[in-house]
Amino acid sequence: MPLYLLCLAIVLGLPWSAFARSIDKGDTVEVKKGTQLCPHSELDAGHFWRVTSHVRLNHTQTVATFTHEKTYDAQSGDTRTEERLSQKSFAVFFKRDPQHAGLLLMVSPENGRVEAIVEDCGKKKN
Repeated sequence: MPLYLLCLAIVLGLPWSAFARSIDKGDTVEVKKGTQLCPHSELDAGHFWRVTSHVRLNHTQTVATFTHEKTYDAQSGDTRTEERLSQKSFAVFFKRDPQHAGLLLMVSPENGRVEAIVEDCGKKKN
């Protein structure tokens, strides 16, 4: 019984933000390292991004662009989908999209241009 109470106290004592993949930090949003982000627009459906760094002091995070490519193995006859790095990593700010709930803007720290409108692939409904 004491072990049960101890476990219950630990679970209830954990901050719920520890389970979130994105946390608002003032004007920007911190996205958990390793989070996979999908494009919101079907026009950009060929690729996705993965957050590859924790938030830095200047509030930027590094993301890498990947594509899913189908490859055919002639010997086995199997077709499989592989992730391929399609672009070098680059730094962005993440901000909430004011026009669409649940979406994030990837903003260039160099010129303030919106690079993409993305959503967490884990939360995307197909």
